[in-house]
Amino acid sequence: MNGICTLCTKPAKLIDSHLMPKSVYRSISKGSAGHGQNIVLINGFNRSAVYSDKQAKKHLLCESCELKFSMNGEDKVIPLMARPNGFKLATKIKKFKPLFHTEDEIWYFPPNDETAFNFMYFAASIAWRLSATDWSGFGIPETKNSIHKESMTAFSDYLLRNTEHPTNTYLAIYVDNQIVDTPSMSFPAIKNHEGHQHIVFSIPGIKFSMLAGSDHTSGVREIFSINKSNVYFVSRSLKSHPDYHFMVNFLKHEAVAKGRLLKEREKIHNGRIN
Repeated sequence: MNGICTLCTKPAKLIDSHLMPKSVYRSISKGSAGHGQNIVLINGFNRSAVYSDKQAKKHLLCESCELKFSMNGEDKVIPLMARPNGFKLATKIKKFKPLFHTEDEIWYFPPNDETAFNFMYFAASIAWRLSATDWSGFGIPETKNSIHKESMTAFSDYLLRNTEHPTNTYLAIYVDNQIVDTPSMSFPAIKNHEGHQHIVFSIPGIKFSMLAGSDHTSGVREIFSINKSNVYFVSRSLKSHPDYHFMVNFLKHEAVAKGRLLKEREKIHNGRIN
């Protein structure tokens, strides 16, 4: 369809743009039994869990801007995520220069400026897509303008390659150091704080944690000031992360199963009763 590209604002033929990369859906589909028929969509908005292969996509970008997103971010990041035949980033991160250790985590510097750029670009592109339009038709709350205007301007300038870094933006990339036996993906979620926002999303084996805004705590500034790219990699068990426990608890005790998933649960329940 023809229209105005949401990023470069030029008239153009618009193509289907995914909120989360199509290749992530494809990887999760191939990594599960039933070739995608057993992917569970957990919806915190309407508190449901259902089998679904529906992908969140819209006519949002022109071909040129979509190509920027692919070449600068997706094509470099997606091949490193966890797959059934291995997890390249989990292997590579062991060769990165460590910053410091905690009981559960090891923080690493990016191996080079290009890697830092690719991961920051990928994260900024996902965050920008979330706030650039409304994705509520795909089971998440209304998202348009959910990210503060100053951050969206910084993201746009960066994604168009007008700036070297997105202003007042910090990124931690958590890399699972355990076997990824349940590949999963999560849409971006935003936590609002006074003066900044915390944007979190994940692809198999990798969790992106981005802080955007002009007012951050002194601890954040101190840690990230050591590295001009404002990007760090963190090795840790993602199953021990509070977000994972929240998701599991939600799925077990709060989410309402629907469709085929509900029928399967009823069959299991009835089988146990009998």
